Amino acid sequence: MWDRKEKPYVLVVFCAPFIWLVYSLLSGRYFPDPAEPFMTLSGIWAGVFICMSLSITPLTKKLKALRVINRYRRFIGLAAFWYALVHLLAYLVLHAGFNVSWIQEDLLKRPYIYIGVLAFVILTALAITSPKAMVRKLGKRWKSLHKLSYLAGLAILAHLWWQIKADSEIALWFTPFLVIPLLLRINFKKIKINVKNTCTKSTSH
Repeated sequence: MWDRKEKPYVLVVFCAPFIWLVYSLLSGRYFPDPAEPFMTLSGIWAGVFICMSLSITPLTKKLKALRVINRYRRFIGLAAFWYALVHLLAYLVLHAGFNVSWIQEDLLKRPYIYIGVLAFVILTALAITSPKAMVRKLGKRWKSLHKLSYLAGLAILAHLWWQIKADSEIALWFTPFLVIPLLLRINFKKIKINVKNTCTKSTSH
């Protein structure tokens, strides 16, 4: 259960990176080229929150003491969407200056942007359907839809690795935090049984 008194503190924690980003931008810390650091840092924070979101289920299943984190699941997911939105806006405004023809040319040079857009579209769908009213309206379909968060995680990972030219440090840091939760969600025992049943059926014919 949510304690309403907690909400302001949680909001401050989740908004702190954004406040620092804006402060740094306005104070001239990112000049003469504010686009690159702003895009990089907002992208990193989007990745951090998606990693946190994907890790909640496996962590709370293994460690009962951490189940209290479940109450922050929606906030963490919305934070991932928010920083992904900031990352996209930084590209459109600071980097591209809303120049449509320039963006079209850039998309040809950097196809990994499409993968980033795919991740953003998924996060947008998850954010729109996160309120309780939408959970009730969608019913069983809600869980199926929100499993797309793993696809968003993989898209972010592909987005990171595809654009690497020299420094792979950020991608290396994110890879285990995105891949391990996905592997923990895969029911290898069930897959093994299905494969065994399939093999048995094929040999019996």
